[in-house]
Amino acid sequence: MFAIHPLRAAACAIVSVAAPVTAQALQLDATGASMPGVLSFDVWPEAHPFDIVLVVPSGNTGPTPLAWIDPLDTRVLDVGIDLLDLLFFGVTGADGHCRIDVPLGLDPSLNDTKLHLQALTLQFTPTLFDRVSNPNVVWFAPAAAFRDRGTGSMAGRAFGTVLPRADRRWLLAGGGGGGLLSQIALQSTEIYDPATDQFTAGPSMTVQRSLHTATRLPNGTWLLAGGVGTNNDPQAACEIYDPVADTMTAVTPMLSPRMGHTATLLGNGKVLVTGGLVALTVTPTQLSAVRDATNLTELYDPATDTWSPGPVLSTPRAGHIAIPRPDGKVLLAGGISWDPVIVIGWLPAVRASTNLYDPVTNTMAPGPTMANARSMIDALPLGNDRWLLAGGIGSLTLANLGTPTATAEIYDAVANTWTTVGPMAAARGNHKAWRLGPNTFLVAGGAAGSILFPTPLQSTEVFSTVSNTFSAGPPMVFPRAGAAAFATPQGQIQLFGGSSLGGQITNSTEWYFF
Repeated sequence: MFAIHPLRAAACAIVSVAAPVTAQALQLDATGASMPGVLSFDVWPEAHPFDIVLVVPSGNTGPTPLAWIDPLDTRVLDVGIDLLDLLFFGVTGADGHCRIDVPLGLDPSLNDTKLHLQALTLQFTPTLFDRVSNPNVVWFAPAAAFRDRGTGSMAGRAFGTVLPRADRRWLLAGGGGGGLLSQIALQSTEIYDPATDQFTAGPSMTVQRSLHTATRLPNGTWLLAGGVGTNNDPQAACEIYDPVADTMTAVTPMLSPRMGHTATLLGNGKVLVTGGLVALTVTPTQLSAVRDATNLTELYDPATDTWSPGPVLSTPRAGHIAIPRPDGKVLLAGGISWDPVIVIGWLPAVRASTNLYDPVTNTMAPGPTMANARSMIDALPLGNDRWLLAGGIGSLTLANLGTPTATAEIYDAVANTWTTVGPMAAARGNHKAWRLGPNTFLVAGGAAGSILFPTPLQSTEVFSTVSNTFSAGPPMVFPRAGAAAFATPQGQIQLFGGSSLGGQITNSTEWYFF
């Protein structure tokens, strides 16, 4: 028998709300399932306060005809009736929400088991039940650890993107297979279903793409721009993913091919695209591609499906960082670049400089210089308009071939300043990072070594905003560099693919349970 210990049904708090709740389909959000921890339900919106809510748990998806309980009700539930003794009860508050928290102890017998859930409201007449919610599912695992359930994607992918869908599943799009330095860009996508813990084929993109950008547009669709395509060449092709219709549609290509660029949604609804590599030259050496970094920018207007030139960056940048500021401006920081040199022509470089884009004047100005040069990382939002930049490729010469740094610093977007913080224990680039709690953040995986000879890492580190220092975190199940990461609706982080042992791209996945 499935059991949760201890089990508590909780009444819902009443919260004041300024406007009435608009009637719509009943929603069930389920988060948590870390042990020890809290399993939380939020059933919403209900049109009337103080309605009774039932959350039905089950070890399977049913189906269960409601006619078994009420002959007048022809609807069918997507959960079974095997766990009716564990029904959760609640009452809606004035805001139309019913929130139920269930404390969980550490029960090893529940590891990697799932609980299917569906909510109903009672009305008694003319049928016993009023509204029925979407089905949902949670998986149980130990807290503060990574978990591998042996679930692999259909294809190994590095540098793919993950997009949420309207049906509470998520789409893994593109990325490259093969080796991290010899990618074969994919045109396929895959849909992960948390109810089955499996991947199925999704809609094909209009072109192959890896190392592309995915930007959520104001209407809820996603712009996929550039990246490498056939023969590992940067491309200008773009397309729109509609998560409701589940379709990919080609749109106007960029003015320039790009990979390793940034794409940032602006307050005016346009998308700012900056820098990147416009080609991928591999002769006379693999570092020759650095010379393909550009300082050109452009703007996409989704209302007219058109691209227009933007102001140039102060220097070529690829693999740089874009940080949206609260005043609407965008900071473009660091990146791989090059300097012109007499006689030999040019030399590779990594920048510490920044640029500040102003969408009102459509101009680019110098920004505050970072304490350390860095590229090929994501900026981690810390809250209060502050961003952590930890690691990344810190130097690039003909001798060192691009080595990562362990240094870290924080950008204050309001003060427009950089503050150096304690370094990580390991230098790393192409890693992932996310918030653990109010004052702690996790940096996971990435690669040591160099751009041409990366060594994927299994280690993680925890950053504290109280001490501004890093400490050891829980190890991942697999080493990963260039993985995709997604914050699931159930409250976990799912990691997909990337380069693992031996430099080969993996199809493995794992979850971090908070």
